[in-house]
Amino acid sequence: MYDCVIKNAKIVDGSGMPYYRGDVALKDGKIEKIAPFISGEALNTIDAAGLTLTPGFVDSHSHDDFIMETVPSLYHKLEQGVTTEITGMCGHSMAPLSKEFEVEGGRVYDTLCAKGVVKTQTTRSDFSTYLRELPDAYGPNVAFHIGHGTVRCAVMGFDSGKASPEQLEKMKAYVRDAMEAGALGISFGLIYNPGVFGDTEECIELCKVVAEYGGDMTIHMRNEGRRLIQGVEEAIKIARESGVRCVISHHKCSGGPDNWHQCRKTIEMIEQANRDGCTIFVDQYPYIASSTGLNSEIPKEYLTLPKDKLYAMISSPEGLKEIADAMRAGRKDEECYTRLMIGGSLKYPQYSGKMVAEAASMHGKGRAETILEVLMADDLASTEISFGMCEEDVEYIMSYPRTMVGTDGLWYPGSLGAHPRAFASFPRVLGYYVRQRGVMSFEEAIRRMTSMPAAVYGLKNKGLIREGYDADLCLVDPDVIVDDADFVNWNKRCPGLKHVFVAGQPVVTDSVHDGRLLGRKLYRNW
Repeated sequence: MYDCVIKNAKIVDGSGMPYYRGDVALKDGKIEKIAPFISGEALNTIDAAGLTLTPGFVDSHSHDDFIMETVPSLYHKLEQGVTTEITGMCGHSMAPLSKEFEVEGGRVYDTLCAKGVVKTQTTRSDFSTYLRELPDAYGPNVAFHIGHGTVRCAVMGFDSGKASPEQLEKMKAYVRDAMEAGALGISFGLIYNPGVFGDTEECIELCKVVAEYGGDMTIHMRNEGRRLIQGVEEAIKIARESGVRCVISHHKCSGGPDNWHQCRKTIEMIEQANRDGCTIFVDQYPYIASSTGLNSEIPKEYLTLPKDKLYAMISSPEGLKEIADAMRAGRKDEECYTRLMIGGSLKYPQYSGKMVAEAASMHGKGRAETILEVLMADDLASTEISFGMCEEDVEYIMSYPRTMVGTDGLWYPGSLGAHPRAFASFPRVLGYYVRQRGVMSFEEAIRRMTSMPAAVYGLKNKGLIREGYDADLCLVDPDVIVDDADFVNWNKRCPGLKHVFVAGQPVVTDSVHDGRLLGRKLYRNW
């Protein structure tokens, strides 16, 4: 007897090939049989007439390792069709946390909107212990990277200097431990403290360790605006000299019109590097607005100060002016932050979803001063949303055959504002960019969401509708699915997902998760 038979489905199998029609039988968490017609008894039969069956989506860029211990259902991903998440991105992971630099490590966690997470029971002294002690059950499946910034913090704290040979060896030992434990690879966040202080040589040496295990590196480059070309050059250099497989994170041209359209050059550079023997992919979230911690607006020389000293400066008129002037960098205040929105603020909820110019007017101070005082009130946990990209570039990068879909979403329980990408990225691709804009076919979009990231990250038996593969599936209405979430209603459910299956069980019905935790921790399979 089958556990479930899905009948009369239009099957888009994840390969990129055209759809076909048929029935799919599920048993013991696997795809048992695919045929034009399946007879036989089943505990559950679903008539999929008028619907399309796809593999479950793979979020190729997730930060949900920062909330998965407090929100194990990760319902916001299941309810947009994601059955597997790739976490530990942008240089940030939940381990290692050394005793020597526990305070600094805690500051990094807190600024990623995960306040108090260090106080959970999971041991974070090294990545293998952390991964072993994490609970086994989640809504979707979860795979992990170790973050370079987290590793550097465990060894050097917020020291901005070049790593000594001894310090580099300690970092390599942390990375090796993670790879032995089953991490997919290493991630870099080269604009964030303290990862920003690691030089190219440091990145290459750590990636050589990862390459020994067949792992990958993902990289949030040093610049995605004015110096985007140089950022891509560094990423290619790291990949070439270490031999590691590379994914360029959330590829974009940001910062406003002066920086737009550089992706024509960067995609050409990436393609040439692949022809020369590298293996480089990119991921992308489908919006013209980016999001990160609002504290990224503070110049790094101030952000590395002990928190009490930083707050003392912000609290004094002289110190506030000094930091604000550094943020303005010689510009008039009204010339700054013209495209920046405050995403979420606990202490100033009335500013959430407001452009910085409007929030500053309400606050009665300059834009830079307002940002600093909001950050201090929120203990550096405020978020920002920056409207620095253009639709033409988003579509150009999306049309590149090596581009995967990721959410890159940051939110936390109790958050009063966030980027809607955490809740709606996959419906937005299928509804807006595929159905409405025609950027690519439905079949090609599903390939980018399923078999491609499964292959890039070595996810065994995932990403395709094949007999013997894991029964992680989506049953969608391609004529209805769309992103209903926006920058005001950022956590609104999106229509069009009839069912989402994890391990052969329909855990989402009509875009609502039933609370079951059937996803598991995944380990590197290369």
